[in-house]
Amino acid sequence: MHERSMLFGDDQGLVGTVCVPDGTARDVALVLFNAGVVHRVGPHRLHVKLAREMASHGMASIRFDLHGMGDSLRSGMTTGHGEQVVLDLRAAMDELQRASGATRFALLGFCSGVPQSVAAALADPRVASVLLYDGFALKTRRARMRYLGIRFRAHGFTLAAMRLWMRRAVQAAAESMRRVAAPSRAEAKSARDTAFAQLRSLRERGVDVVVLAAGSDYSEFNYRDQAREAMGPYAEGLRFGFLDAVDHVLTSRKAQQDYIAWIRNALLQQAQAETPAQAPAPTLMCNS
Repeated sequence: MHERSMLFGDDQGLVGTVCVPDGTARDVALVLFNAGVVHRVGPHRLHVKLAREMASHGMASIRFDLHGMGDSLRSGMTTGHGEQVVLDLRAAMDELQRASGATRFALLGFCSGVPQSVAAALADPRVASVLLYDGFALKTRRARMRYLGIRFRAHGFTLAAMRLWMRRAVQAAAESMRRVAAPSRAEAKSARDTAFAQLRSLRERGVDVVVLAAGSDYSEFNYRDQAREAMGPYAEGLRFGFLDAVDHVLTSRKAQQDYIAWIRNALLQQAQAETPAQAPAPTLMCNS
């Protein structure tokens, strides 16, 4: 494995690091970019660890900062932010193709990177896979009931617990008042259906769409099939994963190891090139 940091893009304003395996690289390479406002190394240097893990399995990668983030310069272009992100991701694919010879790419969207990955995949036919981590709010009735049950079991029915639940009730009432000025439920549903339709469009094009959720805090995701149930008919053909013991930002070393192993396994299952000999990978689904 060897790594090289460089400036790239039309304005040479993007900063990234290419990680290329020794020997022949796979035809599919991995693109890693900012998780929210986090520098290109990822939370707890996660992208560095993941890039090196994938290099050990023959997959090249690039980890880079979008324009205006981390070490990359602000863009001098007048395009909107969404368009600029797509241009940046396509420039990263161009650079990785030159460095590794890869012709197809997997985009890993971490949280706010999920819609950005989807937009780039819709715009560039070289994208073979999108891995979408914790980027959807997909609460179901069952998830809400499970959350209440978990909280009741944790706090019990003591006086302190009753006070806590009273505070929560007041907060919920205040939130309901704020929603008066928020988009209507119908508008929110329409926006969500549009996002789901984009995923279906990618799947129909042959793109591997993988939806992964963390579940350790129980508030958003708390059972394995939640995302599949929430997406309904849009879920057909997508792959899903649920890491029940992992928190959103992968704080513990164990959480990081589980996440990296899951992503590695998902990528290697999808890759068309022959998988190098390796120790048995963990199962793709983690039970709740």
